[in-house]
Amino acid sequence: MNADIPLIVIGFKTVTVLLGGLITYFAVRAAVKTRATGLTYLAVGFATITVGSLLAGVADQLFGLPTDVALIVENALTAVGFAIIAYSLYVTSRSALVTR
Repeated sequence: MNADIPLIVIGFKTVTVLLGGLITYFAVRAAVKTRATGLTYLAVGFATITVGSLLAGVADQLFGLPTDVALIVENALTAVGFAIIAYSLYVTSRSALVTR
C-alpha cells in the first residue's frame, strides 16, 4: 500500500468509482430499453473511465505499482473513455439526421 497518498484521495477515488458505476448502470439500462446505439457507446465510455479509475487505484494501493505508472494508465483509459463518449454523441446526432 502506498503510504504517500492521503486518505482523502482514496475517499475521492472510491466516490468516483461508485458514481461512475452508477452512471454506467443507468446508461446500460437506457441502452437496453431504447436499443439506441448512442446510449450503448455512452455506457461503454463511462465504463471505460470507471474501470480505468478502479484499475489505477488497485494497481497503486494493492499491487504497489509506481504512482506515476498508475496515473498514466488511468489517464489513458480516461482519454479513451471520453473519446467513446464523444463518438456516442456523434452517432446519436447522425441517427437523428437519418430519421428526419
